[in-house]
Amino acid sequence: MADLWFYAEGGQQRGPISISELLTLLARVADPRRVLVWRQGFENWKPVEEVHEIAQQLLQSTPPSPESLPVELIREPAVPAQDAAAFKNVQTEMTGISGWLGLLAFGQVIGIMRMVVSAAQYAQSIGGEMWAQFSIVFWGEIAMSAALIGLAIWTAVLLFMHSRRFPAVFIVQMICAVLMPLIDLVWVASMFSVGLNRPFGDFFTIAPLQVAQTVVGAISAAVWISYVLRSRRVANTFTK
Repeated sequence: MADLWFYAEGGQQRGPISISELLTLLARVADPRRVLVWRQGFENWKPVEEVHEIAQQLLQSTPPSPESLPVELIREPAVPAQDAAAFKNVQTEMTGISGWLGLLAFGQVIGIMRMVVSAAQYAQSIGGEMWAQFSIVFWGEIAMSAALIGLAIWTAVLLFMHSRRFPAVFIVQMICAVLMPLIDLVWVASMFSVGLNRPFGDFFTIAPLQVAQTVVGAISAAVWISYVLRSRRVANTFTK
């Protein structure tokens, strides 16, 4: 960010642009010394004449001919120095995995570890006799757990790659995480009903704890999905 610059034009923040682009713009201004600029590391906006690294290069550079410049670069980006107060609190656009997005990333990694541990413990808890009699039931559950873990890992990869596909995949993961316990319950009840020749309702029972966990999971998913859809940091970060 230190090599990216912002400048003031008509009371509005413009940028970020490189220093070479900024010099090109300033070269077309009648009095570039009054143009307000900012980069990371500055406490406040500064006029060009107070920024040595720009003022020195601007005086040494030769302005390009007007014919070689696009129309939008010929506009004068200056505002009067007395309007500096209007830009005192201007900050750069939020980007990168930090803040609430950092918390989401931490939860994503921890969630993958918890799912792996939970799946391993469940597999170890199945007795040999039950496994032999209802192997298709347990293989189905293992397949669903593996699919959800794989989706979570792929989501994490997209997250740390800053991929523009992350928000959509993350939303799918959240929805699957909420629905998976219900799908698993339907699967187990169906298989046991067929295998033991008993009514489906005998096995399709939801404990109060499961209901509470589902409600909490749905609320959490709704909060994070809303954040991903509305956050400026998310919009600025996942652009690749």
